[in-house]
Amino acid sequence: MRNLFRLIIIFSILSCKGQDEKGNLSKAKDLVRQSNKLYLKSNLEKNVKLDSCIVLINEAIKIDENYFDAYLTKSRFLTEKKDISELLKNNEKMILLRPTQPYWKIQRGLYFDLIGNSIDAEKNYDEAIKEYQNLFQTEQKNNFDLRMEYLTALELKEDIKSVEKELEKLSQEFPKNESLKLYKAEYKFQTKKELLALWESISAN
Repeated sequence: MRNLFRLIIIFSILSCKGQDEKGNLSKAKDLVRQSNKLYLKSNLEKNVKLDSCIVLINEAIKIDENYFDAYLTKSRFLTEKKDISELLKNNEKMILLRPTQPYWKIQRGLYFDLIGNSIDAEKNYDEAIKEYQNLFQTEQKNNFDLRMEYLTALELKEDIKSVEKELEKLSQEFPKNESLKLYKAEYKFQTKKELLALWESISAN
């Protein structure tokens, strides 16, 4: 099984090294695509498969360290491995690459919560909330996706009153939004304890 793992990695990386006419970004994209294909179609044992995917992603990052989708994809594999230490390292780069997107600080706060570091968790939630509020002073106040992300930040802060207030504002400003209607009909606000329990439900095997 380990020998098969090595062969998959070697062939994948060699196939990209032969594409010198392409730019680094194109090579990195190829490796990320290969990692996703491996994840979806391989019959390897789960942890071997995840390790294989991460090796491919790391190679993509070596080729183009600013390719954001490589870090985004890596976070999915690391989440399945429940590797908080590496998730935090990966998230740090995502924040550097997307400094105007507060969502990645929400994610960072959650990672800190998962290891019991409530001080750094709250710091990141507070920073994210402030950044969202600053964005909402611009035309970004009409960005529905950002407004929904803001709800997540407030929920992780366990500020349910503010969540309910923001949700009411969204209902008034986006009355015909079908995603919002579905959200209101089916989603139940969860306590932080309930949200963290979802992490425990993820199988690391």
